[in-house]
Amino acid sequence: MNKKQYEELLSYIISSGVEFAELYYEEKSMKNFILNDSKLEDIKGNNTKGIGIRVFHNDNCYYAATNNLKITNIKKEIDILLSNIQNKNKQEKKIKLNNEEILYPQVKIEHNDYPIKDKIKLLKAIDKEVRDYSKYINQVRVGIYEADKKYTITNSNGLYKTSKEIVTRVYCVPYAKKGDIMEDTFSSFGMGCGYECLDNFNYKDFANDLAEVAVKKLSAKKFKGGKVPVVIGPGFGAVIFHEACGHALEATAVADSLSVLSNKLNKVVGSEKVTLIDDGTIENEWGSSIIDSEGTKTQKNILIEKGVLKSYLVDMFNSKKMNHPLTGSSRRESYLYPPTSRMNNTYLDKGNDKIEDMIKSIDYGIYCKSMRGGSVDPKTGDFNFSVDESYLIEKGKITDMLTGITLIGKGQEILKEVEMVSDDLSLGTGYCGSISGNIHVTIGEPTIKVSNILVGGSE
Repeated sequence: MNKKQYEELLSYIISSGVEFAELYYEEKSMKNFILNDSKLEDIKGNNTKGIGIRVFHNDNCYYAATNNLKITNIKKEIDILLSNIQNKNKQEKKIKLNNEEILYPQVKIEHNDYPIKDKIKLLKAIDKEVRDYSKYINQVRVGIYEADKKYTITNSNGLYKTSKEIVTRVYCVPYAKKGDIMEDTFSSFGMGCGYECLDNFNYKDFANDLAEVAVKKLSAKKFKGGKVPVVIGPGFGAVIFHEACGHALEATAVADSLSVLSNKLNKVVGSEKVTLIDDGTIENEWGSSIIDSEGTKTQKNILIEKGVLKSYLVDMFNSKKMNHPLTGSSRRESYLYPPTSRMNNTYLDKGNDKIEDMIKSIDYGIYCKSMRGGSVDPKTGDFNFSVDESYLIEKGKITDMLTGITLIGKGQEILKEVEMVSDDLSLGTGYCGSISGNIHVTIGEPTIKVSNILVGGSE
């Protein structure tokens, strides 16, 4: 679509008497290369394009989307959308857009420039490395995911911006079997760039670390459960903060006072060890972008500083409700979804405590080296997370590997229970689902000690 067409459509919408109109045009392509049973199982590809139409009127948001990009069809979709809106004062208006601002990330090796044979070669190398680790490895699933998205955002305020996002991710699931016992684990490496990301990827270490965990889990012991101190490892361990308080800081829940952290600005919500940051500007990070899905430049947002809540994650629709500035945090999976406030790259900032001191300080507790997924209810803060790799701590030492461990609690409580924070900050890649679809996000933390948390076991 061109500038003249955008202006025509926006003028058509705004002349109906609504307060604000936005068009979001997107072209997206993705491929998923999957190696299973040491064979290339599939190359899944998908190419989409479409446009989303968003309207604000009388404190309500209205949305429609279509992949039929004929102007006549888009106008039909607009008419249907506008028919649902009452109390409009029609008045002829002409929208004039600013000059197009093009904001593209720098990419060294585009997805289509990296040979398919080299992608398959990498998958097979990881597969072989995992299988060679132990006779107990009986299956390996390994893949590469790549996606390119180009999008243009225009609105009735004159905004006209075009940007791109590109992500590349390698992932692996090894399965280990011994007798009747079957275990698996998962890890991934991803960045917001092209295949230059492999310059930072050691596939042998990646494969061997995964294989080691899968095999060790075959002899892991059960844990009865109970409230104990817990040390949570760096990187993806931060899923507990992403779920336990990250969602509770999104305007989606905060604006309507549906979050446990609503109306808590400048109040103490955690221990002074907790500084939580969301930063969409980190170069080449999995959850980064130059602009968000509304055209606002992404930024570094300090959400909690030394235990004090400093900011929420706020999109355009909720900004007015909350009297809170935009934070560059409005995101969507695709043109099919209206955008809303979401996390980008969220991490707990570094501290200066020593990991060995954390372990030594615990007479009986759990070391959660790596996490899997979890869920939370932002209305109550109740969370439940599964732990992928965990160990018992006894008299200040890490001892037996454990199986079936879950962490259970409330987000507002765990924030206050963070007792120690180390300096080994690392980041992990993942996906987050909400009302604007599934988006790629980064989560991270250093190793931390939580003084008391309910641990569910398998006994």
